Amino acid sequence: MDVVILISRGCLSLVFALSVQGKARDRRDFAEFTASVGALVPAVADRARQVAALVVAAEAATVVALAVPGTVLPGLALAAALLGAFTLLAVAASRSPTGTPCRCFGRSSVPFGAVHAVRNAGLLAVAAAGIAATALAEPGSITPVAAVSAWLAGGVLGLLATTLDDLVGLFRPLPRKDQSP
Repeated sequence: MDVVILISRGCLSLVFALSVQGKARDRRDFAEFTASVGALVPAVADRARQVAALVVAAEAATVVALAVPGTVLPGLALAAALLGAFTLLAVAASRSPTGTPCRCFGRSSVPFGAVHAVRNAGLLAVAAAGIAATALAEPGSITPVAAVSAWLAGGVLGLLATTLDDLVGLFRPLPRKDQSP
């Protein structure tokens, strides 16, 4: 179970750290994220800046909680709550496409939608596995090599999740040029 916990921590720590960095890197990135919050959730458009700040703060708190051994379970629970909300938002965006780009990890031109729902659901499953493993774990020991390997495996999963827009873009058909004379 320790390996599952460490993979979850490694994956989600990287995902949320890169998310915070992408949204709060500078004023422009935060302003773009704030605008996307207002566009994706019109009910909070007048408070989009506060909601955006709350999201970034919650993501940063998740990173810290996952890094501190005594707060792993609350960190996983916070990650699951955020990912659940993000998944629902992505599903809603895919059903009524606004064309609003996903600012999940900073600048992007890919509209928020189904791909992001799948990614977030996968990350939610990682968080759920970590929660279950934490609840079922018995005191034990894990070798340092296994611990580092688990963290690295989680990091690779996190890296794949954060670059999903780029990976999906590799498999999209290129626009055809008009060959008319």
